[in-house]
Amino acid sequence: MRGDAGEAPPVVMPKKAPGGSTTVDLLDYLFGPGERDEHTDRHLVAGWDPDLPCPARHPERITRADLALLLDAPVEALRGVPPAEHVWHVSVRNHPDDPTLFDDQWAHVAAAMVHAAGIAEHGDEQACRWVAVRHATDHLHILATLARQDGLHPRLRGDILAMHTAARAKPEPLNQVITEIR
Repeated sequence: MRGDAGEAPPVVMPKKAPGGSTTVDLLDYLFGPGERDEHTDRHLVAGWDPDLPCPARHPERITRADLALLLDAPVEALRGVPPAEHVWHVSVRNHPDDPTLFDDQWAHVAAAMVHAAGIAEHGDEQACRWVAVRHATDHLHILATLARQDGLHPRLRGDILAMHTAARAKPEPLNQVITEIR
């Protein structure tokens, strides 16, 4: 059955979403209650650092503001004027007919999406910093800051199309089709 723990995730769809005016503003929204208290069990499922503590589950170790500072560090280190819009935000939604995904499956989806988009290719230790936040059963949000850790700007032209293409190609072990990217 699709959706069992450890199996490749079923159908998902990424969609470009509005970036926040600041990293901390977007984190506050993602980890907040939502507009109608619809955000439940808000937590990290993946990120550039696999040992990153979750501000919702371990506020004694890291706050949202701390996480924003960590995410923004490469942006602040850029020479010259930082980009006016440095927050990249995508939501990835599970298809309504598919079972609820487990956190490890969502983590796999998030890593595949940032790889395809050019945010953080697999094995690139100098890639952009990013996190994937889950606050509902049917979707997650990926937030990245648009400065690589080596001081370069990421190449994002066609990021949404690249994510759709990667998902539709069903590469092993992704084995999924994107049905919506925001």
